[in-house]
Amino acid sequence: MLCRDDHTSQFMRDLPFFKGLDEAELDRFWQASIVKDYPKNKPLFSQGSDADRLFVVLSGWVKLFRNTEEGDESVVALFARGDVFGEAAIFDGAGYPFSAQAAEDVHVIEIPAAVAREMARHNPDIMKRIMNAMSREMHKLQIENEHMAIMNTAQRVGCLLLQLSSGMIGKGGTFSFPYDKSLAAARLGMKPETFSRALSQLKSYGVTSSGVEIQIADFHALAAYCCMHCSAEIQDCSGAARRICFAKECASSHKRVKG
Repeated sequence: MLCRDDHTSQFMRDLPFFKGLDEAELDRFWQASIVKDYPKNKPLFSQGSDADRLFVVLSGWVKLFRNTEEGDESVVALFARGDVFGEAAIFDGAGYPFSAQAAEDVHVIEIPAAVAREMARHNPDIMKRIMNAMSREMHKLQIENEHMAIMNTAQRVGCLLLQLSSGMIGKGGTFSFPYDKSLAAARLGMKPETFSRALSQLKSYGVTSSGVEIQIADFHALAAYCCMHCSAEIQDCSGAARRICFAKECASSHKRVKG
């Protein structure tokens, strides 16, 4: 168990899910919460188990997955710092529809389901926030299904790289892959060797890979190849800003040429 300090409390209060709630409600959530760490590969909960906690990621990565009848593992989501998951905890008698496991060492805030339900009963806005969070996750899945239909494997890998580098400033840059590439492949519904081939295909678009290091020469050029036919907006995909900025630059350049 980790320290519950003022910094962690403020971090939780500033998240969109909690921001704007009454101070007494925020205090109730915080006082009831537990801050815990899970080492890599440690389960947080299993599919079908009682949904007894709501989770907030402080650091690290959590994978959400389901085991198929064939015994394979289908990764349905990856959660990082600031993400809230386990929304099934808000419903009486519900079980988790998926399993969750630490993809890397992870620190989380855990809020007991009983407290979340009590707060939702007294404030319908909390239930609305839960439903909105679930709706956003469903929309992400729809976008991913769209990607499966309209993008090739290299474009889908490039899209992931744009998301992972979305906080970087400048024309291009280098970053470390935050989790195993085999997990990234599973998240995209690919075999590891397919992911590696797709990554190699991106060399002609300015992407180079050395171990866990990924270098992108030009974010906008990569977005032009990967994302121009994607319907995702910034609120749907953290990499969409690269595509939108590229489209604006093209429009501006076109106006200058015509002028």
